[in-house]
Amino acid sequence: SDVYKRQVSTQSTWGQFKVSTIDVFKVDSSSCHPWVMPLEYTLKRYSLLYLKFGIDAQTRSDLRGLVHSIPSGIHAAGVVTSCIFDYMYNLKGLEPASDAYLNRRSEIHTRCAERILALSVRNRGIYLKLGQYLGNLNGIMPREYTEVLKVLQDSGPSIPFDEAKVVIEHDLGRPVDELFASIDEKAIAAATLAQVHAAYLHVKHYKASFNCQTGEKIAVKIQFPFLRTQTPSDLAVIRYLTTVCTRLLEWRDFKDFDLLKLFTTFRASLVDELDFTLEVQNSELTRELFKNDERIYIPRVHKEYCSPRLVVMEFVQGFKVDDREGIERYGLSSVEVAKTLIDIFGKMLFIDGHVHCDAHPGNILIRRLPQDEKRAQIVLLDHGFYRSLSDEFRKRFCEMWVSLVTFDNRRLKRVCAELGIGDQYKFLPLVFLNRTRASRKKLGDSLTYQEWRSLHEDDVLSFERINGLLQSLPPDMMYVIRASNLVASHNLTLGGKTRDRLLTYTDMALKALYPNRLKRAWAKFMFYIRVFLFERANGLFQRMFPSFTLTETY
Repeated sequence: SDVYKRQVSTQSTWGQFKVSTIDVFKVDSSSCHPWVMPLEYTLKRYSLLYLKFGIDAQTRSDLRGLVHSIPSGIHAAGVVTSCIFDYMYNLKGLEPASDAYLNRRSEIHTRCAERILALSVRNRGIYLKLGQYLGNLNGIMPREYTEVLKVLQDSGPSIPFDEAKVVIEHDLGRPVDELFASIDEKAIAAATLAQVHAAYLHVKHYKASFNCQTGEKIAVKIQFPFLRTQTPSDLAVIRYLTTVCTRLLEWRDFKDFDLLKLFTTFRASLVDELDFTLEVQNSELTRELFKNDERIYIPRVHKEYCSPRLVVMEFVQGFKVDDREGIERYGLSSVEVAKTLIDIFGKMLFIDGHVHCDAHPGNILIRRLPQDEKRAQIVLLDHGFYRSLSDEFRKRFCEMWVSLVTFDNRRLKRVCAELGIGDQYKFLPLVFLNRTRASRKKLGDSLTYQEWRSLHEDDVLSFERINGLLQSLPPDMMYVIRASNLVASHNLTLGGKTRDRLLTYTDMALKALYPNRLKRAWAKFMFYIRVFLFERANGLFQRMFPSFTLTETY
């Protein structure tokens, strides 16, 4: 996997850590509280005294997970405390929306994001997942957080194979060499919760289930063994810290802040993602939904080798979706890949309601279409993090999308009231379209840096307003935003245009809202009329469609 490096030079309540360049996947002990490292060393040293007395490998991993969770919780408490005091005292006395306030707040955002990054990598497990989760909230979290934490999106640290194989032998009840003809002990990929090894099946095993080529190469995805016990204790710590932060915010007169809602959403997705049997089910459903689209491929799964912590699937090679140079060097069109990706996720979001919510570059590979080597095929991996949208929510989301791209603010307000979003609907154009409601720019044009700065200076994007949006969004909407943002990022990386993505999504939304072709054709015609008038004759547009004009300016 790629090695990410960051420049780190920050001040924290627990002391200064200055490192010219660090590998974010290696623990930097100088970033820890002075008590944490000696405590962790002592716990692990004395735990070894009873780990060697006839205890099986999985139990040893369980004990290590419990031991690791104690100093991890202490370190997490230190980081959270330092961040809270950083905001409380370093912004004290500054006039909100002033240049000094905005500059200082940006510096604090960056410092706190770097602390969270160091915490995520050091504590691993669900802390790494939490850092990834926060880094994916583009349009909601401050930009400094998403920029710093984006290094967590693609890969994570691996563990030695001797530790990882514990899961294989414990869950399947047989030694590794009996299950596989050979297995590469070096992980070919690692994420927040698992790592992947290349292997070969025994001939006698796979011929019974598949009519495959002899010596079929497979990918073995192994959940980290320590998560079985470390996850519950880490979740308990994070919940406690979240509760403390909420109480402190209430004490500082931020009474509407409920960080527990964000934690509950995160925990629900994590629990599902830790159950690999759900990943197998999701992959099979996705294959069925796209069975008539040769542009997407879902690797086959060998169910007899799977368990709640283990997935064995067909090995597939390709370029990562963000490797534009490699894709084009391979003779494929990166723009065509972007179009295909948008088609796939547009169908998921607006038509099927079965949404892959973890579409980072490591989970999307690009290869040649076997039937036509001049065209690209998208291989979708890691089906553990999905969201199934109810028909009611999906249709309202489709209506909300159409109201956004047709600049119908009254309809947007009505639909958002039905979704429970309330007055926070006014921020949705910023989240989904990167524009304000009052913007006169063409569809697909984004805000400039100066315009974003102006929104901060006018207190439009204050902490209180962003929190209000987070509190009002249904959990399904949070996942939709995450998936939409990841696809938008890939589209730009591949050379696609934002306008094309918005138009494709609109076509999908209209298809879901109007099954009748005649009604859909009329709705599509009216959509293009509205967009044309808005962009070419805005005065006439406002007279013909007064629902665009509202009293608020954002």
